[in-house]
Amino acid sequence: MICAVIRTSRSDDAIAAMAEARRAGADLCELRIDYLEDPDLPKILAAKPLPVLATVRPTWEGGRYDGDESVRFGLLEDACLHGADYVDVEFRAYKDFQRRDAKLIVSYHDFEKTPEDLEATATKMAALEPFLVKVACQARGSADLARLVTLQKSFPSPIAVIAMGEFGEPLRILYHRYGGRLTFVSLKAGLESAPGQVTVEDMVRLYQGKTIDDATEVYGVVGNPVAHSKSPLVFNDVFKHLGMNARYVRLKTDDPAALRSVAAAMDLKGFSVTIPHKQAVAGLVDEADDIVRGVGAANTVSVRDGKLIGSNTDLPGAMEAIQDAAVKKWAHGIYGMRALVLGAGGVSRAIAWGLQREAARVVIANRTFERGKALAEELGVDFVRWENLLDARAQIIVNGTSVGMTPKVEESPVDASLFKKDMVVMDTVYTPRQTRFLREARAVGALGIDGVEMFLRQANHQFRTWKGRPIPTEILKEFAQKL
Repeated sequence: MICAVIRTSRSDDAIAAMAEARRAGADLCELRIDYLEDPDLPKILAAKPLPVLATVRPTWEGGRYDGDESVRFGLLEDACLHGADYVDVEFRAYKDFQRRDAKLIVSYHDFEKTPEDLEATATKMAALEPFLVKVACQARGSADLARLVTLQKSFPSPIAVIAMGEFGEPLRILYHRYGGRLTFVSLKAGLESAPGQVTVEDMVRLYQGKTIDDATEVYGVVGNPVAHSKSPLVFNDVFKHLGMNARYVRLKTDDPAALRSVAAAMDLKGFSVTIPHKQAVAGLVDEADDIVRGVGAANTVSVRDGKLIGSNTDLPGAMEAIQDAAVKKWAHGIYGMRALVLGAGGVSRAIAWGLQREAARVVIANRTFERGKALAEELGVDFVRWENLLDARAQIIVNGTSVGMTPKVEESPVDASLFKKDMVVMDTVYTPRQTRFLREARAVGALGIDGVEMFLRQANHQFRTWKGRPIPTEILKEFAQKL
């Protein structure tokens, strides 16, 4: 069930919010009575358009109620009396609450961590025989996510495991895929009752939460940060368009070494890899394609029979975009042109390797001298110090750094004086689409390639790697317009 959390100070606003939740596609509402200043429970519950879960969360468990416990229990009793369908009582307070007609959810919250004894605590809660056990814990990293998914999958009683925080977002979305009975969503962005909550609109429309089942294939994007990623918009739309029972989620990852346990716990079919983990993942996979072996960076992983198979679709996506633009400038395209690659991370490494393979004369620059110099020597290309970028005499410039990415949209990795009219300039950053780097290059007449073009090309290669077929052209064209 998808439960929209209602947190308003006025009873009339709570009624309006419940109606909005129903229109948005929620299955039930959690009425947070601890937020109501003068709760008119008979009026609110008489107007309910959906089943209601009544909660009066005390301050000692993350809520707002700081009064007498007998008064708090009285509010819950009144909610039951006037038609609440479910009532949430904290594990710590359960023994003092007199059950009424509503179905009981016994809950436990830890906003700081995922405690070591969580499984034992959940077992004790289940022994009380409630309608549902709810445990909500802060997932502080990828290992916590794997553990919480495993708990929900393996628990013998009805349970809702809520993984709070950005690391836990995938479990909130895919709760039903892993045996969960309930997930909580906010009515709108900014109204979250706990960290990591998605909106009801995203849950219902973007992720099609109502049709997720235990056969849904799961894909995702691995990185840190990943909140900016547009990949869920593209891949979920493609899956829907093609009638595939698959979903794509953001997988914030602090430790690439934990990916194997995350992939096993979540039964991942594949995942994209973004900054800063592309090189680390290349060293973790069981098998790799020629590009990954050549550049030491993987942005695509397929999971087959428990093995991680690494691929690199950044390179073909970038090279297609650069070559198409270069042919417009010079009949021979990339061949023989001087190409300056900014950065020494996974994307820069792949593009430098690809440009060299196409017989461009590659020069690498990186703010950290040692790292950039080492990459240039490894690939057998030239290196220029950051303060001497003009010495590269570049005809093609590629920004492989994250400088200029949202939210720091007014930053550029280079001074505008570097750009000339006869250049091809590409930015691998795609949020925003028009970066300062590209804006300043285009201002002097350079031919600019935005990160969306590369992103969509590599996404097409990625989808083909996972599914054996390309993304339909009409979908790619649609996203090229709206991203």
